[in-house]
Amino acid sequence: MLSSDFDCGPVLARLSQAAEVWRGRSACDRAKLAQQTAKAVAGEVLVWAEAAIAFKSTGPDGPVSISPALQQTLLAEELATGPVGTLRLAMLTARVWDEIDRQGLPTLTSAPRLAHRPVVAASPASPATLVEVDVLPVKPLHDQTIFRGHTATVRCANPGSIDTFLNTWEDGCRRAAAAGGVALVLGAGNVTGLAAADALQQIFVDGRAVLLKLHPVHAALAPILENALEPLVAAGLLAIVTGDAELATRAIAAPEITHIHLTGGEATFRRLVAGDGSGPLTKPITCELGNVTPWIIVPGRYSEQALAYQADQIAASIANNSSFNCIATKVVLTGQQWEQREQLLGLIQRLLASLPARPAWYPGVADLWQQATGEPLAGGSFQPTLRPGVDRQAEPYWFAQEWFLPAAVETTVDATSIEAFCVAASQFTHELPGTLAASVTLPDGMATHDRARVELMIEHLRYGVVAVNTWSALGYAMGGVPWGGFPGGTIEKPESGIGYVHNPQLLPLVHNTILRAPLTVWPTPPWFPWHRKGAALTLGVADMYAAIAGGSKGYWQLAKMLPNVLRG
Repeated sequence: MLSSDFDCGPVLARLSQAAEVWRGRSACDRAKLAQQTAKAVAGEVLVWAEAAIAFKSTGPDGPVSISPALQQTLLAEELATGPVGTLRLAMLTARVWDEIDRQGLPTLTSAPRLAHRPVVAASPASPATLVEVDVLPVKPLHDQTIFRGHTATVRCANPGSIDTFLNTWEDGCRRAAAAGGVALVLGAGNVTGLAAADALQQIFVDGRAVLLKLHPVHAALAPILENALEPLVAAGLLAIVTGDAELATRAIAAPEITHIHLTGGEATFRRLVAGDGSGPLTKPITCELGNVTPWIIVPGRYSEQALAYQADQIAASIANNSSFNCIATKVVLTGQQWEQREQLLGLIQRLLASLPARPAWYPGVADLWQQATGEPLAGGSFQPTLRPGVDRQAEPYWFAQEWFLPAAVETTVDATSIEAFCVAASQFTHELPGTLAASVTLPDGMATHDRARVELMIEHLRYGVVAVNTWSALGYAMGGVPWGGFPGGTIEKPESGIGYVHNPQLLPLVHNTILRAPLTVWPTPPWFPWHRKGAALTLGVADMYAAIAGGSKGYWQLAKMLPNVLRG
């Protein structure tokens, strides 16, 4: 880690000069640089993931011994959330800028369309119409096979007509290419792909050069990221540093820095905004700040297969990365009278209990664990848990903040009809801190009027991503789904953040995204921690993306994954 007296002036001067050059680059040049970056990331996939596993295998008192099975689980997770996600994002970015070069706008799977939204009492200020843009599946990346049955629709504010929307979009693409300036990106410490993705957003979408300050936990990744993002470093558009808070403070004060982006907690955001004692922050800032993430289970009759698969997803969303995710499920919301409630909770609890304990690697988590559970952390590791039947009045602290722990709670609403459940669920989620993402599970075969009422609830949930029948984290993994809090965050009340990342299509006026998946999915997703071939399949996806980035169609690499699909 660089010392706090590191002089970032020369680095910032070089970045500022490169940013001026970048303003004049064509869309074709941008596409080529993004494609070169994708190829560079592909060359660092395994070493990146292995470095992440190394520091995530350390508890409060030092290294923790982990089993071969857990080693493979961690490999699958670290591949997916680090290099593979970054590779996919770089490929999407290259594709978009190539299409902008050839036709002025990115190519879509279908034409933008107007969607009329009935206004409900919970959100009277919502626009009556939105422009819907489908961003998934992406056919050249074989999404129809990898993400079978999944769709993602970005909903944007309607500026008056589809033609006006398209003109606004095209104008935004031109302005992004000429923005200029230097952004300070303050990287998160939980997921290794976040900092790289934030840098790609600033460079290719916002048109800035980037000084990327890694979180101290990720210091060992600095040389690996420099190799993975080498084309950006070589172009002078990216410099990667590690250091303490004082280094960030001095960088913010430097005249070359024109923008700050933070992925982290609200306390850090408040400190940045308050300034270093010389006065409050005067430079623009965007941020992503996390969420008390709900998973709503709409009551109804589920098949045994559907209930088991949804339990798998919920359990995996709690266990993944030891729940050190801004969208790890924290609250499961069910109907008090729902007949299958106990069955679902039993399935989730048995799955979590079957998993090996994981090292408590995130700083300060031992004290947080004892504060939340009243129990000391034993052996430097902990087991993911779900506490059922938590009363919101008796234990309000579970619902008042995002607990960065592998612990979630279940609570109920008293509702004897779908109408009553939707009203209660909407009110409950709107009272939770954060507006980043939520998941909703709903049964097949609902009565038409009940299904319409649930859809109305989904459309009006105040979250940046609403995922139907799947974990909202998949929205981030897709790369092309804009990621950020629901519109309306301010410096005074940021909620889950200000602005968006993961918007390679440069979509304007983003409102939120609805991600949809089937109630059950085959093949079993490799991110399930009990998947026997999860690591091998994720490596297969990485190989396929690498082949596509190199000019191939990726069919051979796709076919080679079939044996591990069948064994999973």
